[in-house]
Amino acid sequence: MSQFKLLYRPLGTIPCYVLQRDDGAEFEILSGFGGGLNAWRVPVENAQNAPAMLDLLYGYRDEATLRKISPDTNAGCRLTPFPGRTAYAQFNWLGETYKLVNNVSWAPHALHGFLQDKEWSFVSFESDSESCTAVFSCDWPGAFAGFPFPFRVTNVITFTGESVTVSASVKNIGSSDLPYSEGWHPYFMLGEKIDNLMLKLPKCSLAVLDNADLPTGNFKDEVRFVNGRQIYDEFINDCFCLEKEMTQLQSIDGDFINNAHVLLESERYALDIWQKAGIEQYNAIQIYTPPDRMSIAIEPMTSEPDALNHHRGLIVIPPGEERTFTFGCDFIVR
Repeated sequence: MSQFKLLYRPLGTIPCYVLQRDDGAEFEILSGFGGGLNAWRVPVENAQNAPAMLDLLYGYRDEATLRKISPDTNAGCRLTPFPGRTAYAQFNWLGETYKLVNNVSWAPHALHGFLQDKEWSFVSFESDSESCTAVFSCDWPGAFAGFPFPFRVTNVITFTGESVTVSASVKNIGSSDLPYSEGWHPYFMLGEKIDNLMLKLPKCSLAVLDNADLPTGNFKDEVRFVNGRQIYDEFINDCFCLEKEMTQLQSIDGDFINNAHVLLESERYALDIWQKAGIEQYNAIQIYTPPDRMSIAIEPMTSEPDALNHHRGLIVIPPGEERTFTFGCDFIVR
């Protein structure tokens, strides 16, 4: 029988918690910075059949690196109340124009919401012989003219060692409807360059972008990875939208028919990255290949970017109501 424990292991001055199994398998949550999914390590045998630890998530390993590169990476963070770009740092809602902040140097847009660098509160931890679960929360008070819609978000993270499940909820704590979209930004890795890895996507369409890297509302068939193939040196920075046969499903707790899967494979290992799809669920997947080619961002999102403007897949949450979104990943040894 396994045993699990919760460790507090700050990254410099930044609060960080670790879910650890008794054999050393661990999952790291950077609660002091975006609630980020910062590390996942599993015990494996190396080429000499000696015990080793394999990193499955790219994250920040020291505070100095985080401070330097986090605005461009947002590694592991929850992206709320919008993922990806919001065009020209503004949006229109119910006849009003709301001005956001252009928070990146390389484009005139607003990127990835407001909580990706905020401190999240630790709420609880519990475990049994099969898994452990930690809960974190963060409030957006709405005290900003650019998004005056208060909400509370909660992350429930369940870890077994070989799998992780993230249940992400949002509650409208304001007095008016909340326009909402969200996603996550994990970078997955398998201990070697992604050029050597196989990538397989679920049936989906590619969102066509304009010259400002914004969705046009047009789509084309995804023909590169739906049947699975090696990534090679291909650069990917695209949003893949699931087909209507998935997105129009009514979400049912515990019903795996709603899950869309991305498979990332090496010769020895695989990651089955899944997200719950359906009405008001994670119906898009953003994929990005960083320059060092040692990881790949596979990001569950509720819609393609700029949903606050184009409203495709935008979720409207009435006061007092709550929505929950779920994704996870299973590690497989071949």
